[in-house]
Amino acid sequence: MAPPPEVRQLVKSTSTLDNWRNWMYLLTDYGIAVGVAYVAQLSHSWTVYLLSVVVIGSRMRAVANLLHEAAHRKLFRNRHMNNTAGILLLAWPLASGFRQYARLHALHHVYLWDKDSDPDAKLYFSTKTDERSDQRYGYARFWLVNVVLVILPIRPLQLFFLAAKNQPSRTFKLAFASVIVVVAGLRGWGAGLMLTRYWLAPFFTTYLAITYWAELGEHGGLRSFGRRWGTRNWVGNPITRWLIGSHSDDLYHLLHHWFPSVPHYNLRKLDTACCQIWPAYGRQYRCGGFFLGSQEISSVMHDIWRPDLRRGLSRSPDRG
Repeated sequence: MAPPPEVRQLVKSTSTLDNWRNWMYLLTDYGIAVGVAYVAQLSHSWTVYLLSVVVIGSRMRAVANLLHEAAHRKLFRNRHMNNTAGILLLAWPLASGFRQYARLHALHHVYLWDKDSDPDAKLYFSTKTDERSDQRYGYARFWLVNVVLVILPIRPLQLFFLAAKNQPSRTFKLAFASVIVVVAGLRGWGAGLMLTRYWLAPFFTTYLAITYWAELGEHGGLRSFGRRWGTRNWVGNPITRWLIGSHSDDLYHLLHHWFPSVPHYNLRKLDTACCQIWPAYGRQYRCGGFFLGSQEISSVMHDIWRPDLRRGLSRSPDRG
């Protein structure tokens, strides 16, 4: 069950950090967001604007993934640079507290699937996706609740306001900032109007929706597989990988839970090696598309609905 020595050696070599690489990802994510906002503003087209909201929401999720890297102290090798960028460039734009996020995320890793101690488990228990969902309702209703109502986005807003009750400080700061931005926009201040259109609107719609799917895909339906294997890897097509699985830690989330010291840009390399030299890991099922699968391999959504119907490969529950 434990990783062989060859894997541990490879983990050590792939955990090397630097102080430059993630600047490229940061600049790219923010650059894309600013670029599509600029194009949408010039176009005066509602179609282009709605597309920009989707793209900006996905780049917000990408920024959240880099915040995740910073919380693990692997955004940059320099600790001061890591924490400063984590606070100013990642946590604050997403109305989050860096230290609180890092503390809660550490608990998630230590107490995965513990209903009382894992803060992330609330998502799965509150949406009834901790275990297979087919015994509760059919796949059509599962799609209605976890896809259609997420696109709208009724479902993620429900969870957002539910979580707000437990984070009054963050909620107050976000509400205060939002009011200031909206008022500034209504008074004709250009910056306030731009932030309302291209930050608040994506934040409360596409960003929350994409975050809902990404986090649902990480562990949904897998509580019976325990702490070691109750996490999901998925492949997906280039579009869903870019929109939902930015920076790889969602795509290789099982690997991330085993080896959280490995930066996101080395996970693919480590995954390929582990599949070859670590049989227990190589046997673990990985999903194909996020929303749509095939006859050979299930989608992430279908695997959450009924994970015991995995085609081709199977794994035994491990509650260790």
